[in-house]
Amino acid sequence: MPELSPTTRARVAAALRAQRIETASWAYANSGTRFKVFAQEGVPRDPYEKVADAAVVHRFTGVAPSVALHIPWDRVGDYADLARHAKEQGVALGAINANVFQDDDYRLGSVTNPDPAVRRKAVAHLLECVDVMDATGSRDLKLWFSDGINYPGQDDVRARQDRLAEALRETYGRLGGDQRMLLEYKLFEPAFYATDVPDWGTAYAHCLSLGERAQVVIDTGHHAPGTNIEFIVAVLLRAGKLGGFDFNSRFYADDDLMVGAADPFQLFRIMHEIVLADALRPEAGVAFMLDQCHNIEPKIPAVIRSVMNV
Repeated sequence: MPELSPTTRARVAAALRAQRIETASWAYANSGTRFKVFAQEGVPRDPYEKVADAAVVHRFTGVAPSVALHIPWDRVGDYADLARHAKEQGVALGAINANVFQDDDYRLGSVTNPDPAVRRKAVAHLLECVDVMDATGSRDLKLWFSDGINYPGQDDVRARQDRLAEALRETYGRLGGDQRMLLEYKLFEPAFYATDVPDWGTAYAHCLSLGERAQVVIDTGHHAPGTNIEFIVAVLLRAGKLGGFDFNSRFYADDDLMVGAADPFQLFRIMHEIVLADALRPEAGVAFMLDQCHNIEPKIPAVIRSVMNV
């Protein structure tokens, strides 16, 4: 392979320096498997300490200037104060991630639950997350739903799509003019017969009906084995509907491993499509985010390694 010319080398270096990769607050906290959370020494005890750890990653890499929050895991009394703390640390608060999958009420779903009272509770939380965005200055609301059914005939599949559309429409209507909704999808788990947002096509269809500020986010671990993720990236880029990534890696299912661990060349193929579309620039609007669960590695070094892999 011929050596890069000084001009090309300088152009590549400038592009890499300009790239922005958002880290996730939960990646700095204790994490585990479906069976146990494994404690590590020195993990953050609250959102303020998570932000401080994210700032360390940015100081070492120079390209991780924001940290995503997860509500209610990162709930605080004064979000404006948390944003000030982040600024003092040299970073900013990024995407706000909603959580409508942990309460007992959500056993049969959240926004698609057959019970109107449960659906109302779930939508209220999504609207609360937009309030948090207003207080922190965040641009992106990231939504992932564990909603679905485990058995044929358990519920009306089409009715669940109607309920989902209604919830998304109300939440989208609450967004401010510079705020976006990023809709994530997942092939399965915990709904093993039919997940309500199982693939990029379903997410794309809902986003298309909502408007320009609703876009699809790709979690690289949320696909069937052998899925051509770079093809999905290319199609969504062409349609102007790729809002961002949750970067991680997987061998079998949603393993949330360090990005590039399972198939580094897949990561290269994905980023190649991004570069071909001139979408690496922050101005292109694609949010490069990490969503990983570091059970073996120390937290900060693991996140640094993931940022560098991307």
